[in-house]
Order: sequence, then C-alpha cells, then structure tokens
Amino acid sequence: MLVLHYIRWVGTSKELKEYVERVKSISDGVDDVDFRGVYAPTSEWNAVLLYEATSFEKALEVYRKYVQKHGPHPHPVGKAELLYTFEEIGYPA
Repeated sequence: MLVLHYIRWVGTSKELKEYVERVKSISDGVDDVDFRGVYAPTSEWNAVLLYEATSFEKALEVYRKYVQKHGPHPHPVGKAELLYTFEEIGYPA
C-alpha cells in the first residue's frame, strides 16, 4: 500500500527539512516501510510525504513512533491518504 501524508507547512524551509529527516529516520527503523520522499502536490497542500508499507499497521507504527519520540507533528493541518491495491483489500484476481 502507498501512504500519502499531505501537510500544510507553516515553518521555515530549514524546519521542514529537519522534520523530513526525523520522519525518514523513524520510517527507516520500521520493517516493511519504505520512505519514498517528499513531493510538491498540485493541490492546496504544501507538501506530501510518500511511503510504501506492507500493511496499515506498519504505516501506523511510523506515526506512533514519531509521536513517542518527538511529540505531536509540528504542522497544524494534515491529511493521510491510503492507496491499496485491489489484491491487498481482498478482491479476487
């Protein structure tokens, strides 16, 4: 599954870079999660962080570990979108 974490950033570009480095460090420590980078979406959001995970639980583990280590995310508004393949949600082939 793919996880798109959209954020509306209110800090400096340096603070965004530090935030992304913290997120990448956390996701690198979770098995079966691959942090794919930060992208500029064509929407009202400032940035979107992209992950690939083997399950919802693995993706959620990244968020939990981040909060345990760093506290709440520093952006006031965000949105998570999960993209499953049809096979991942149980549709027959």
